[in-house]
Amino acid sequence: MGSGAVLIGLIFVGLELRQNTAAMEAASLQNQTDASTNFLTFVASDPDLARIWIEGQDDLSNLDETDAFRYFLLTRARWLRMQNAYLQWRRGMLTDHDWNYYVGLICDPAATGGRQFEGTWSDHSSALAGDFVAFVDECWAGNR
Repeated sequence: MGSGAVLIGLIFVGLELRQNTAAMEAASLQNQTDASTNFLTFVASDPDLARIWIEGQDDLSNLDETDAFRYFLLTRARWLRMQNAYLQWRRGMLTDHDWNYYVGLICDPAATGGRQFEGTWSDHSSALAGDFVAFVDECWAGNR
């Protein structure tokens, strides 16, 4: 009788762990989605930032010093968001399926804002986690 109760208790704990893991993954994905939506809405709702984003992706030399700095901050925010997704995935809080969306954004220069966005990587990589930097470098070297 006692071993049956222990077995039922272990099954219950296992089910609870599975539900908690699913809830953590869902919360992590929602946080990632919210961060992306907030960033896009922020840029889209400010005509000046939208212009800076477009011009910065086209040719940074078209931007004056202030706008170039604003573009730098926008790209830093984007890289931090990508790094966060990477770290969430590494910690098992973002599924492989959901992470693959970010892999496409990170590894495809056209998806990351073209070659200009890739060209600003050296401005940001020193401020990011080493394993994330290695991941991006491998992607762009064609090793992923």
